[in-house]
Amino acid sequence: MTTVPLPTPRLRTGETDAYGHARMPASAHDTAPSKIDRVPYGRFRNVYLYITEACQLRCSGCYMGERLERALKMPYEEIRSTLTTWRQMGGSKLTILGGEPTLHPRYEDTIRLARQLGYEHVITTSNGLIPARRKFARMEPDDFSYVQISVDGGSAETHDAVRGPGRFAETVETIRELCDRGFDTRIICTVNKTNQSDCLKLLDLCDELGVSLLKFHVFSVIGRGHGSLEDGMTPPEWLDFCDRLHTASAGYRTRVWYQPTFARREEMHRFEEEGYRGCIGRTLDRISIFPDGRCYVCSFLFDTDLHYAEMRDGQVVLNKGDNEFDLFTSALTKPACGGCKASASCMGGCPAEEIVDGGSSCAEYPEIVPVCRLWKSVPAN
Repeated sequence: MTTVPLPTPRLRTGETDAYGHARMPASAHDTAPSKIDRVPYGRFRNVYLYITEACQLRCSGCYMGERLERALKMPYEEIRSTLTTWRQMGGSKLTILGGEPTLHPRYEDTIRLARQLGYEHVITTSNGLIPARRKFARMEPDDFSYVQISVDGGSAETHDAVRGPGRFAETVETIRELCDRGFDTRIICTVNKTNQSDCLKLLDLCDELGVSLLKFHVFSVIGRGHGSLEDGMTPPEWLDFCDRLHTASAGYRTRVWYQPTFARREEMHRFEEEGYRGCIGRTLDRISIFPDGRCYVCSFLFDTDLHYAEMRDGQVVLNKGDNEFDLFTSALTKPACGGCKASASCMGGCPAEEIVDGGSSCAEYPEIVPVCRLWKSVPAN
């Protein structure tokens, strides 16, 4: 078997790249059809559309990085053609993101268009500030499958340290209004060294407000996270937090989900039983599209030029240079860590981890195995 070499990553430089000309069929009509039937296979089921890079905040852990300063907004006609194309490609579950997506002038139109095109699940993630609350006030629960609000800790002290004075109270009020109006409302919390001892207080807040799901993500040192290296959690620290979460979440009405990211070697069998088989990037189950047209499969690679494709005039143009899909598949023949401790499920480890972190976590922590951060494990409770 021929070993495929790892592509050489290039950090974002703003230079124009040379793209290939392989094209996938897509519709770029000016008017969207009333409904697009879903293609009956699993490719690109999860579509993440970043309609704007603009945001009022500059949170230290935001993975958008320099994009926040660029603040591009995707024109509505591009939103229309992009949603149409990826629905034809098999898109079923759509998440509308930013920056802060509610700052886009056609935000409400975008949400309703997605339903018209036949996306079965339409989701949004927001900072929950007053401008977002005003947009939600003009919408109905049936416009969304659910709304996710970002909260950076279980108290004003930790949340406002990241997002600014008074932001916690402002965001909680938005969550309260959404829950009272019958929206399926969820909270996302990014866990770092600063807030890890405080964010479990969100369990009480979620039960009080009527939040349906509390999601925990580990702080990733990408985007603006490069400037907050001291906040990054080591694999053992994240696993210890997950242990505390399992214990603390018992007895609460609100369901809890967390991003696995890492596992102790002896725990891998549990993920195998849930269906885990290594790098999810190989399956092309998801795609993230930015206002500049770049399309990524793996969110861990957003800082690189290894994007999978680019949107051009409503068509998907594959990146024929070094790209993430070649990186993912190369791990099958040359594991990122150089060996495998859980061959039934690891299948080469996380190839993106070596590029972003400079090495494999299992090399530094022999009894810890990286778990694809894109994989959706079962809830903790």
